[in-house]
Amino acid sequence: MTDYTNIVVSGRPYKFPGDSASYDDIVEIWNKLHKDENLYIIGTPGIDYDDDATSDNGILMPGQSIGVKDGTSFSVDPEHVS
Repeated sequence: MTDYTNIVVSGRPYKFPGDSASYDDIVEIWNKLHKDENLYIIGTPGIDYDDDATSDNGILMPGQSIGVKDGTSFSVDPEHVS
């Protein structure tokens, strides 16, 4: 049985398999969630995160990972790419 963590990526719920998410994981999830709209991130978007349970928030940078809990929310800005 797989353990899932209920996270939110740009306002959309997602069952994430694990308790640590990398920058690349979040970009991949965003692309999955927007596939039907023909929207894909190409480049390096800005990603902010917020965990209301721990009041932990910040910016997730390429190459980084953070621990996630149910309700951890990621805001991906596909317009802000480098």
